[in-house]
Amino acid sequence: MEENNYNIEINSNPDKYNQRIENVDNQLQPTLDETITTSIKKDLQLIYEKTKVAMLPMNQSSSTDKLKDWDFWGPLIFCLILGLILSLGRNDSKGGKIFILIFAIVWIGGFIISVNSQFLSAKLTVYQSICILGYCMFAIVFATFINFILSFIPSIFKLIIGFCGCGYSIYGKFKIFFI
Repeated sequence: MEENNYNIEINSNPDKYNQRIENVDNQLQPTLDETITTSIKKDLQLIYEKTKVAMLPMNQSSSTDKLKDWDFWGPLIFCLILGLILSLGRNDSKGGKIFILIFAIVWIGGFIISVNSQFLSAKLTVYQSICILGYCMFAIVFATFINFILSFIPSIFKLIIGFCGCGYSIYGKFKIFFI
């Protein structure tokens, strides 16, 4: 009968592992003890940083890892703002339907695109992909806001502003997905 000899090497330096655990503990600060305003400020700062990474992908190729640490606060806020602006722009009673339609298209469409990218062997999870798509939507939200504020300009200029917002959003997504 053969005897299996397994060599298990035990590190004699436990301080190294204790230091790693302390570093992780320092990074994960509890949020139950902080005030609501502090928590909101932290979330808004994170949304700002991730939006900056999504809108300036050519300058921050090393910081796109921030977007891979997914959250849905920014995409949710951008989706709500987009739906609100587009529904307020309507003069008839179809504003609520437009809001629901925008909300559904953004979230269901983002999910379908994310699942499709998983079928194509993407390196991102579904949640990371939805997060990146949502943060890159900021250019569209900004263009929509500009068109809403400047409602007196001719439609051709609104169309150009809209195309620029969509184009930059697509550009940002491609730069982030293929870095």
